[in-house]
Amino acid sequence: MEALQDRAEANLAGILPRVGPALAVLIVVYSVWDLLLDPANALQTSLTRVLFAGLAAVGFWPVVSSWTAHFRAAWSHWMLSSGVILATAQLDGGLVEGVGGIVLGLFLVPFIANGPGRFAIAVTPPALLFIICSIAQCTLPELARGLLLYGSAVAVAFMQMRIAIAIRCHALMIETKLIRDATHDALTGIHNRGWLAQQAAQAFSAARRYRTELVYAMLDIDFFKRVNDTHGHQVGDEVLKAVARTIQRTLRESDHFGRFGGEEFLCILPHTSKETAMQCAERIRQAVAALEVQAADGVVTVTISIGLAPMMDSDGSWEDQLKRSDEALYLAKKSGRNCALFSD
Repeated sequence: MEALQDRAEANLAGILPRVGPALAVLIVVYSVWDLLLDPANALQTSLTRVLFAGLAAVGFWPVVSSWTAHFRAAWSHWMLSSGVILATAQLDGGLVEGVGGIVLGLFLVPFIANGPGRFAIAVTPPALLFIICSIAQCTLPELARGLLLYGSAVAVAFMQMRIAIAIRCHALMIETKLIRDATHDALTGIHNRGWLAQQAAQAFSAARRYRTELVYAMLDIDFFKRVNDTHGHQVGDEVLKAVARTIQRTLRESDHFGRFGGEEFLCILPHTSKETAMQCAERIRQAVAALEVQAADGVVTVTISIGLAPMMDSDGSWEDQLKRSDEALYLAKKSGRNCALFSD
């Protein structure tokens, strides 16, 4: 819900400067209706409309820095609705003839409010003003008719808001799932190769720009095919998930980690010296070696080989550095596995 409110806040901040002025102009232009209904009071009602349109404009842009976009929208709604109600009340028989135009403004509230509390805040001041003006000017049957129409419009607007919230929540859930599916590995739940490529490129660019240290660590589970062949792919999947969790627990919050493909993983270690990277690699190697995965035919243990590549001046791109980490991993495999080696 918090993410939904943040998005609604951002959307309102973008919409208000574009839609608000158009609504204000429309309300002022509607003075033509005043002229047709009551020419004697049309000038007075036009001035009222212009005045409240100007007051509403305060909310179209972030003039008051402490106002949120939701409050700015509510303020603009109050001013525009109040301008219409007061202008209509100044006309002879205006509240009877113009109640339909007054309630139209209520159908903008679902776009402003994203909860019962904000709905009440947006609706209450204009509603009270309408009731006061109606009591002062209308007969009892006219008052009853106007309140029934206004109340019905409030109820419909509230239902529209609830439907809009449900649709936005569902859309946000789908979007969140799509983003997660696009950036995470379905089996292990950690980040996938596409996400890793983006992070590796960004980390390389930042390290190159600010002249900071950066190390890539390519990791590969030793003899993983043997695990699948001996214990089955289901056990192999459990081993992959267990290894992924173990590595993730070992890393710092500033490090990036994910599944690069198959039984290979990639760690991106920003602001990391060669010594610190080797210490990290050793922690990972020892943690994985101590890992035990339960299988139907016994306990499965695995080891991991790690290739480390610090960024060098000769690296023209992040792919060059990644290639060196892959070469270091090959050397670790050739050196007997279950070890960590640098590329240089």
